[in-house]
Amino acid sequence: MTQAQYGDFIKGRLLFIEQYCSDHKMEFNNVIRSIEEETFRRVDSDEQKDFLRKKFFGDAVSSAEELPNWVDRVFLEATSQVLKGCQSPLTTSTSRLSCIPFEAARFNAKRQAETIFKIMFKDKTPEEWIRWSFPAVYRKCYGNEAAAKLRIIEFSKKHFGVITDNTNLDKASKIDCSTVIGYMYGALEKLGAGDIAITHKNCLAEAASGQKVCSFDVMFEFPARHVNPFSRAAK
Repeated sequence: MTQAQYGDFIKGRLLFIEQYCSDHKMEFNNVIRSIEEETFRRVDSDEQKDFLRKKFFGDAVSSAEELPNWVDRVFLEATSQVLKGCQSPLTTSTSRLSCIPFEAARFNAKRQAETIFKIMFKDKTPEEWIRWSFPAVYRKCYGNEAAAKLRIIEFSKKHFGVITDNTNLDKASKIDCSTVIGYMYGALEKLGAGDIAITHKNCLAEAASGQKVCSFDVMFEFPARHVNPFSRAAK
C-alpha cells in the first residue's frame, strides 16, 4: 500500500521553519536556501531532484496536494541539520526529549486545530480528542487500511495507549514515529491538557520483516480550571 503525504502537513513544516527562524533570530530566506541545498544532497535520482525543484521549492505547497512520502523524510532530515546542526537528534522516544520532527509536528497540530481540522477539535476534551479525533486525523494522513488497524486503549480518562500498525506503509520510520508523538503532544496542549507525557514504548516501524507495530503510552492531567479554547463556554 503506497501512501502520499497530505500537502497541508508539508505546508505546516514550512510555516514551522518560518516561526523557528523568527524565534531564534535567523534569516528565513537564507535558512530555506540552505535546507533546499541539503535536501538535494539527500536524493539520488534526477527525477526526484526535478520534482523538488519544480513542485516543492518552486511553488507554494497546496494544502490539498498529495506529495510522495520521501519528500517529507528528506525535508525533515535536511531541516533538522540546518536548524540545529549535524549532531542534532532526528528522533525521540519520549515527549520529554525534543527533536525537530517532534517540534514541527507539535506546531502543525496547533495550527491545524485552527484551520483544516478545526471541526475535530471544537468542543472536544483531551480524552475525546484521543478517542475520536486522533483516529480521523490518522486516517487522513495514513489512509483507510492503516486507520482500520489503529487501536486506542483507554486505561483512564487521563491515560491511553495508542497502537499503530505500520505494515506495508512506505512512510514508516522512526522519524515518522517522532512526528506522531509531537502531533499528539501539540493537540493535547491546544485542548488544555497539562503534565503531558508521551512515551514510545515499542517501535517496530523499521523492522526488516513481520508486523511493524508501534505502541505509545499517553498520559496527561487537567489544569485546575480546564477550558477548551474551542468550546462555546470559552467564547
